[in-house]
Amino acid sequence: MAPERPTPFDSWHAAVPAALFAGTALLTMLAVQPVLVALSLAGAVAFSLLARGVRATVRGLAWQLPLLALVCVLNPFFSASGSTLLLKVGPRSVYAESLVYGATMGALLVATVLWFQGAATALTQDRLLSLSGRRTRTLPLVVSMASQLVPQMLGRARTVRATVAACTAAGSRPGLREELTRTSTMLLAWSLEDSVERADAMRARGWESGRPRTSYRPEHLRGRDAAALAATAGLLVACTACAWRLCASWRFYPTLGELGPWWAYAPWLALVLLPSLSAMAGRRERGSHERA
Repeated sequence: MAPERPTPFDSWHAAVPAALFAGTALLTMLAVQPVLVALSLAGAVAFSLLARGVRATVRGLAWQLPLLALVCVLNPFFSASGSTLLLKVGPRSVYAESLVYGATMGALLVATVLWFQGAATALTQDRLLSLSGRRTRTLPLVVSMASQLVPQMLGRARTVRATVAACTAAGSRPGLREELTRTSTMLLAWSLEDSVERADAMRARGWESGRPRTSYRPEHLRGRDAAALAATAGLLVACTACAWRLCASWRFYPTLGELGPWWAYAPWLALVLLPSLSAMAGRRERGSHERA
């Protein structure tokens, strides 16, 4: 069997990449400023190249970049606002401010998608499950059962209606209210019967047996993980303050605002490059171990 491909942040506790990617994606969605969005998009592409590979990244950008261009081109036709007139297309006026806003929103959408795709490479299903509590771990079971029972209920409703429509010996076809009442009654009886069998099956597998379900935690929070979480939280706070100042001085309409001081972008640049630098450091560390 081929060795399993290592994932980024595999030497850290799952809480570290979870906090980093959640904060980065949230700030990316909230900070609508062209330079911040461009830096976030560049950081997301860099991490995707390192974590997902060139082929997967290019395959994703093949539909993401045309989406960005589409949002940029269509926005001036839906929001004809601004003061810098570029051209006229029939009765519609195309302004530079509308193009900048469309390009910013398109890049924000692509950056957010890339950050979530990158987070999926570092936070596998097992690592996400280890972050949840014992009660929270029943949520996937509830979601999976609902995803199975809702289509089953709809299919049974169609079966009941088809059966009632096929029984013509009882007289004319009932009205809509009577048909809905009969269908819901049959579905209720059907569901109650299945619920008893499903409850017996879950009880036989140990659910609600009166004892707390044990779980194995493959990861433990170490001292360096706590330090990394504290550093990530401090960096996110700094980025939030800087992004607040930059977005407050920026506007799209009627004219473009000020970009703000260059030093205010330093925490944001460090945040968006941190996943890539961590992935490169982890790859270099694994390579040194293999050579040793």
